[in-house]
Amino acid sequence: MEETKKKGKLRRFIDEVIAELKKVTWPSKRELYGATMVVIAVVMILTVGVGVVDSLISRVMKLLILIGT
Repeated sequence: MEETKKKGKLRRFIDEVIAELKKVTWPSKRELYGATMVVIAVVMILTVGVGVVDSLISRVMKLLILIGT
């Protein structure tokens, strides 16, 4: 009895997931390509930014260590 209840709940869950996925407005290939390019550009910009900040902090720390010795 318990097993049939689980199967019934699982089936209802799957049916609801399928119904929700049918409501989704999927992007076109062009929209997907554009969004992907934006993500790649932002990641590259942030990577450079983090690298610059890391380099500056590293130099400041080396300078502080030299002053402290």
